[in-house]
Amino acid sequence: MHAATQELISFLAQQQSEEFDLTGRVDGRRYLGRQFPGGMPLILSLQRYPAYQHMVGENWLHWHDYFEFFLALSSQGDFCAGNDRFLFEPGDVVVVDPLKIHGVMRMEASHSALVILFPRHLVAPTETAVDVAFLGAWEHRPAAAPPVVRADHETAPALHAALLDLARGWFSPVNGESDLSALKLRLLAVLLCLRTSLASTDGLKPHSDSDRALREARLRRALDYVSLHGHEAVSQPQVAKAAGMSTSRFRAFFKATTGWGFARYLREQRVERAAQLLRESSESVASIAHRTGFADQSHLCRCFRDKHGVAPKDYRRTHREH
Repeated sequence: MHAATQELISFLAQQQSEEFDLTGRVDGRRYLGRQFPGGMPLILSLQRYPAYQHMVGENWLHWHDYFEFFLALSSQGDFCAGNDRFLFEPGDVVVVDPLKIHGVMRMEASHSALVILFPRHLVAPTETAVDVAFLGAWEHRPAAAPPVVRADHETAPALHAALLDLARGWFSPVNGESDLSALKLRLLAVLLCLRTSLASTDGLKPHSDSDRALREARLRRALDYVSLHGHEAVSQPQVAKAAGMSTSRFRAFFKATTGWGFARYLREQRVERAAQLLRESSESVASIAHRTGFADQSHLCRCFRDKHGVAPKDYRRTHREH
């Protein structure tokens, strides 16, 4: 492990951490919202996960519209973002794309991480090429490249040194506008290191501000429609119309934006709604199948077993025993 990495992990081990739990924070669209501070819309959170067993796997995959990256501090984990799935180790830095469905599939009980979150306007308020360049790790990353900088990568020492500088600025008292400006400069230094580590130099152009806003609005309209009508015999053309797109364009758009096919998203939402009703109500499986948009009870049972590995009745019995 590099000296810069050891110094960073040693410094963070001396700081106060917080327990983090996803329970109740992800809405019916799988969206995880955040409230950012007004003066400096930036969050650094040194997290540990005592309820980790209840926050891993496909049931907890989610998305958000802000930027995120995290530094793994202890133990190994298994991360999924869209079609990317990979292991991370202590010292690795994982980049999380806005709007992409992601989450931890498995992690050890001792896992902890430094999580950094910020909205786009903190870094690129004017959408000039100079500002947008700092987001290169997200917007210029080659499609085939996994979104992680390994602890043994040649750029890791510089990245960890920049993260240490940012962490020192964050965990020390911040007083006055000058200190906030210095904190932003430290964040930009980290983002520059991430861009050097992950971005392509092939001249890819990011989406314009108007294109990005339209993409986010279309995704929200689509997911809102599914949230309201997912229990019905909703079709992809109906959702595409709600998003203001043709069916073929919507199919490609949804896959590129979230990393999931729309059919998978709809099926997952219905299965999870059925699981909730099995846990919280005494309705029959047939009634739940009807309420959650499945063709019949057999269809629900097949999809439910594929995802949870047990039949709906067995799932209900297990959760009631617990």
